[in-house]
Amino acid sequence: MAGQMNWLEKIRVPDVGAMAKSVGWLEKLKPDSGTTMGKSIEWLENFVTPEAGRAERRAVEHFAAYRWNGSALEQDAIRDISATGVYLLTKERWRLGTTVWLTLQKEGSVELDRTRRITTRAKVARCGADGVALTFISSKNDPSSLRWESLLENVIALTQPVDMLGFVRMVESFAFLSRVCPDGAEEIEEWIRARASNHKLANAVGIALKTENLFVLGPTTVGKGRVNPQVALRVLEYGSSTDEDWLHDFWAGLLFTSCSADGSDQSSLEFVELFSQLTVMPLRIFTVVCTRSSKVISESGVSAKPLACNLAELAATVGSRGLQTERDLDSLVALRLIEKRVTNTATLLTRDEAFITPTSLGLRLFALCKGHRGPLRDFYA
Repeated sequence: MAGQMNWLEKIRVPDVGAMAKSVGWLEKLKPDSGTTMGKSIEWLENFVTPEAGRAERRAVEHFAAYRWNGSALEQDAIRDISATGVYLLTKERWRLGTTVWLTLQKEGSVELDRTRRITTRAKVARCGADGVALTFISSKNDPSSLRWESLLENVIALTQPVDMLGFVRMVESFAFLSRVCPDGAEEIEEWIRARASNHKLANAVGIALKTENLFVLGPTTVGKGRVNPQVALRVLEYGSSTDEDWLHDFWAGLLFTSCSADGSDQSSLEFVELFSQLTVMPLRIFTVVCTRSSKVISESGVSAKPLACNLAELAATVGSRGLQTERDLDSLVALRLIEKRVTNTATLLTRDEAFITPTSLGLRLFALCKGHRGPLRDFYA
C-alpha cells in the first residue's frame, strides 16, 4: 500500500528520499521553462522539500480544484496551497468541519496519470471573503480508506474516463461509499471486476451520488450512520442494470434508508430483493397507485383505499397495452404489493376498469424507495 500513498502523505514523512519522490507529479506537469506555469511548479517543488521547515502557503497559477456538487461538476481556482491545506476561490460557504473531496490538478482535461493529480479529502477550516480554506485529511492510518483508495485507482485505470466530469463523479461516489460503507470495498471490487461493465459502473456511480444527496439533505444523525456491505452491493448491482434515471432515484432511496448506527443491519435486504424483481412497467403502475390512492391513517398504521383506474388511461399513463397491463397487475399481486380482489378470474381486470389497492407491504416499499425513514404515517400524511 505504501506505493499508493499520495504526495500529501509522503511529505509528512521526515525522509529526504521520500520527500524527493513526493513531487514527481509536479515534474511531469511542468511546461517549458520560463513560463508562468513553470515558475509556479518550481515554487511548489521547493516548498515541499525538507528545507522549507514548515507548511507555508504560497500562490499558484493555472491549478484548479474539481468537485461534484451533487448535480454538476464545479471547478474552483486555487488561490494558494501548502503541504497541509488549500484555499479555494469559491462562492461556497460550507460549515466549519465539513469534509469535501477534491481533485487537484492543472487546469484542463482529466489527468489519468495519478502522479499528475491529487485526489484527497479536505476539511473546512475557515471561510474568507472570497473563498474557503481547507485542511487536508490523511487516511494513511485507516486501512478501510486505503482499500477504497486502491479500488478507486484500479477502477480509473480500468475504465479510463475521458472527461473531467466522469472522473470527478467517480471519485466523489467512491469517496461517499467509503464513508457510509467502509468495510464494503472488497465485495464491491469483486463485483466490478467480475460482473460490472463500464456502463453499469456509470449507473452505479449515479446511484451513489443520488444517495449522497439524500444524506446531505437528511438529519445530521442519519449522516453519521453506516450501510451494510451486502446491502450496498445488492443496491448497486441491481440498480445499475437499468438506465431509467427515476429508478436510480428509487434505488438511492433504498440505499439511504438502509443506514443503521453501525452498518450491521441487513433487514433492508428483504426490500432490496423484492424491488429487484420488478420490471419497469409494473413499477410504473406501482408508482401510480401508491401515489394516487387515498390513504387511511390510524393508530394501527397506514392502509390504502381501492383506486378505481380506467384501464385505457392507466395504460396510456405508464406506456403499456391492455394485455401487458393485465400481466403487470398479476405480477404485482404475486409479489404482494397490491391486493387481489375476491373474484373467479385470475386477474384484477373488470371490463374497462380495475380497482387496485396497494398492500401495507407495497406502501412500505414505496416510502423506502422515496427515501423516507420513520413511521409511514409521517410520509403519507
